[in-house]
Amino acid sequence: MVRAPTKTAVCRVRFRDVARLCTDRCADPAAEGMERYVGLEHLEPGDLRIRKWGLVADGTTFTNRFRPGQVLFGKRRAYQRKVAVADFAGVCSGDIYVLEPANGSLVPELLPFLCQTDAFFEHAIGTSAGSLSPRTNWRSLGDFEFALPPLDEQRSIVHLLRAVESVLEARRKVTIHATALLRSGIDAMFEAGVAVDGGQSQPGEPSNRWIPTELSAVTNKIVDGVHKRPDYVDSGVPFLTVENLTSGPDIEFSITRFITQSDHQEFSKRANPERGDVLVSKDGTLGVARVIEADVPFSIFVSVALLKPKRELVDPWFLRYFFDSKVFCSRLASKTSGSALKHIHLVDFRSTIIPLPPLHLQRRIVSTLRSLDRAARRASGAIIEAERLKKCILGTLR
Repeated sequence: MVRAPTKTAVCRVRFRDVARLCTDRCADPAAEGMERYVGLEHLEPGDLRIRKWGLVADGTTFTNRFRPGQVLFGKRRAYQRKVAVADFAGVCSGDIYVLEPANGSLVPELLPFLCQTDAFFEHAIGTSAGSLSPRTNWRSLGDFEFALPPLDEQRSIVHLLRAVESVLEARRKVTIHATALLRSGIDAMFEAGVAVDGGQSQPGEPSNRWIPTELSAVTNKIVDGVHKRPDYVDSGVPFLTVENLTSGPDIEFSITRFITQSDHQEFSKRANPERGDVLVSKDGTLGVARVIEADVPFSIFVSVALLKPKRELVDPWFLRYFFDSKVFCSRLASKTSGSALKHIHLVDFRSTIIPLPPLHLQRRIVSTLRSLDRAARRASGAIIEAERLKKCILGTLR
């Protein structure tokens, strides 16, 4: 048994010296008045709060009991980094360890943060066994060694981490609301299909009437990329796939592969992306659209469609937000093919009907939506900064 550190001592300890695995069982959760159960799917990576759960009344085979204040750690696929603190009693999956402090050596509130450190996760991942669904075990997890600070220092670390968690929680809420506002704005614009002023033209002002129009009529070209995966090289011209569109709010070049200049020239004969064009995913994750905002030469795979807007008829960003709308999604649903991997054909892209107001009104709409978009991105960026600060503080626990 480890003695509680003094005010100045730093002890090198194993995880099992300061934390214990709780193995309490509850054979009949409903009979004992428990209402909720938690599976791995209910825990979100990096989030210490349990925001989702199942209802015992709907049926469950889980018997692992947990109580408020205990820590839930996902032992299966530890690379998903699932740790949470229970704020209610219930039962949980056998793929979740229920943990609590073993003695007075560890400030209880520090335990969940300790389980969130990179060093702890690396140990859990490194000691996991199994190919398809790797799991760590308590014996191996308990061998994790780290430097345990003095109790006063532990309390200071907890104070800092709790402050960062409060900031993170507030920023998460702002991000959720800002994103919801953006989505509502996009859907409201396209579902209404009328001008923001009710469709009434003012003297001397062009009509604000929305006209159903085929995408082929407002684009110079709708084409997909090369149909054969090329030979990649270590450096050269970026080659974009659906992943480059779905990994962030913009086109993500940092995760791209490269092709030779000669291949790029050949592929450009079919699809030549330029600033102001619109890219849309057409395989797998469908309808994710991005506007090209930089003069960076690149080529695209068959899973990505390239749309070259007629600028005198349609604003590229208006197109981009149309692809984000429920209107497009509902029209897309009837045109997709494939059971496992969804796919939309170019002919269906070309014939898709877009509710189209005059250009001056498109620009007003785009200005409003881009303001909401920027607000959502700022909120999301603030979360990233807070998470970086939290990671720096967690780095002291190793």
